[in-house]
Amino acid sequence: MFENLLKSFLFAKREFKERYVGTSLGQFWYLLSPLVMIFIYTVIFSDFMKMKLNIIDNSYSYSIYLISGLFAWTSFSTIIMRLNTIFFEKAHLIKKINIPIYTFMISVILSEFFLFAISMVLAIIFLVIVSHPITATFLYLIPIMLMQTIFALGVGVIFALFTPFFKDLKEVIPILTQLWFWATPIIYLSDMVADRYPAILEFNPFYHFVKLYQDIFLYSKAPAIKDFLLIGSISIITLLVAIYLYKKMVSTIKDII
Repeated sequence: MFENLLKSFLFAKREFKERYVGTSLGQFWYLLSPLVMIFIYTVIFSDFMKMKLNIIDNSYSYSIYLISGLFAWTSFSTIIMRLNTIFFEKAHLIKKINIPIYTFMISVILSEFFLFAISMVLAIIFLVIVSHPITATFLYLIPIMLMQTIFALGVGVIFALFTPFFKDLKEVIPILTQLWFWATPIIYLSDMVADRYPAILEFNPFYHFVKLYQDIFLYSKAPAIKDFLLIGSISIITLLVAIYLYKKMVSTIKDII
């Protein structure tokens, strides 16, 4: 088991080195993407459009609200997309190298979590620049990010396991992910749908994660124990379902890819 985890780490490390090989900026691209996102949503929404939330006293309040949810969603959706096609992308290695397929899945999680952490650090630096208070409450981001990544792993593996049997899922999953994005109050406020469409919030598992990010970024509000129990349950149950299906289906998938 430890040997396979080490191989996952090595695959993730190699991916970091190879992703931007040959580009002039090299690994600076890892920083550039979240920096560009921060710039776009700060300039366009807070300056050009003059959008400001009245709930906190900061002219960049809408940007703070957006960034907290968008960075979390970017990591979540990227993991799902990458895992969705992993059997096809790694088919040549799966057939040649005698290692468990989950090794490649874990390497995706390791690399994406690292990028997620970078984006969150840059988001916190942005808060410092715009004079938004930062407290010890921000340390709660670490366990929330970990649980979100576990949840993304579970969802991504479940989708990935069915894609070899139903190849249309390669096209369907991105559409479903887009719908999921718009069903989550990231661009808009949860108050806009809470009264008319409460089910969108109650039965949307990712909303329970993104709300915690928004509360921490906007108000430095610490999550309640029930919040941790909820997102912890969502993550663990999803992962257990994924593990069960993986054990049942992986041998058949190896035969058909």
